[in-house]
Amino acid sequence: TRLSVAYHGVDPALFHVPDESEKDRVQARLGLGGQPYVAFLSVLEPRKNVPGLVTGWVQACAGREDPPALVLAGGAGWDERVDRALAEVPSHLRVLRPGYLRFVDLPGFLGGAVVVAYPSHGEGFGLPVLEAMACGAPVLTTNRLSLPEVGGDAVAYTEPDPASIAQALGALLDDPERRRRLGEAGHARAHEFT
Repeated sequence: TRLSVAYHGVDPALFHVPDESEKDRVQARLGLGGQPYVAFLSVLEPRKNVPGLVTGWVQACAGREDPPALVLAGGAGWDERVDRALAEVPSHLRVLRPGYLRFVDLPGFLGGAVVVAYPSHGEGFGLPVLEAMACGAPVLTTNRLSLPEVGGDAVAYTEPDPASIAQALGALLDDPERRRRLGEAGHARAHEFT
């Protein structure tokens, strides 16, 4: 018997590289005032490793004159460790939890981020990574289960612990040219998943 694997895909009409007006609309909706931001989009559940992301982001921002905000978008979920991690965030750093975003705002949110961070412990497929890639965002994720099958060499990888996230995220924040290349490579690779 012959088997064919049918991957999930993204709708390019919905998930696309945003124009400046789409990015500006999200900036205004979130009240960012032009501040760069690291984006996360998913339910805040234990498997998504949001506490590790928060702690890693705090460490990556240490000593930066203009640290990016962290925007945790999506459903509240059931990971009580998220609130504990957020309680440790220094007062000069900015975290936003806008909840669910409208579908029409997703390209501007993902494509407008300096990095989309998704340091999950593991995914059945990893659709949020693919959606961010389709929006031309540089993506940081983990080399776990299906995620490297989706991201290939078009995303940056980290181990899921906070110190590794801090190192990998900091390296991306310091390297706009690498972020640009990852955004372009991710967008091209996303077209393989229709």
